[in-house]
Amino acid sequence: MINNLKINLFCVPSAGSSASIYNAWNKAIAGNIKVIALEYPGHGRKIQQQLSNDPDGLAEQFAQEILTYGDVPCVLFGHSVGGSLIWKIEEKLKLVDADHNLILKIVSARPSPHFQSLIHHYSDMTDRQIVQELKLYNNFPDEILNNPSASEFFLRIIKNDFILSDNMLKKPIQKSLVPLISIYGKDDPYIQDHEIMQSWQNFSEQWLGAYQVRGDHFYFLDTEILQDTVNIIQDNIHQVIKRMSV
Repeated sequence: MINNLKINLFCVPSAGSSASIYNAWNKAIAGNIKVIALEYPGHGRKIQQQLSNDPDGLAEQFAQEILTYGDVPCVLFGHSVGGSLIWKIEEKLKLVDADHNLILKIVSARPSPHFQSLIHHYSDMTDRQIVQELKLYNNFPDEILNNPSASEFFLRIIKNDFILSDNMLKKPIQKSLVPLISIYGKDDPYIQDHEIMQSWQNFSEQWLGAYQVRGDHFYFLDTEILQDTVNIIQDNIHQVIKRMSV
């Protein structure tokens, strides 16, 4: 039954990224789990839309998109900035009594609220500081740096997303009844202690653990590490479903 149950895995990208960072996931994960990458306005396939750094507005938009996929069990995975936004999405689903389908939340590479001092106030940074920050995360192609128009275009997006990150630090995260895990790369420059991700346990009544994988902040862009990641996700989905069926 567990292997046949259809589940939607909704993935929220990090700052400056688009839904395309999840392109390889459906090939790596079990066939009964459908990966659906959510897209920020002004990014990727929604590039023509206006950028937004309003957490409530984005969460409402994503919640409405999730509802279009019907009455199906679902999982929320949020990477970096997206790791905070999934809590807002849960709030919006609750408002319309649609949170009953949410069986698992996954925070990826985002320090828990107890370690918010590790998260920079990015919106105060200069362009040069932003570029240096992105280099630290190992996800800033040289071809963008060497192309003034491309650099200007990308910086406009990343500045918006960094403001979004700052805005999400302003409101406390509430403890949830939904099962929760966290995942991070062992070489992530801002997660140098397991406790930084383990302390997410204080924000769920059903804490299932913090998982370290190989790699840096964007660990799952490596094919082998992605497989390790989806195995962790699948194992926890199975564990949650077994609990529900008891």
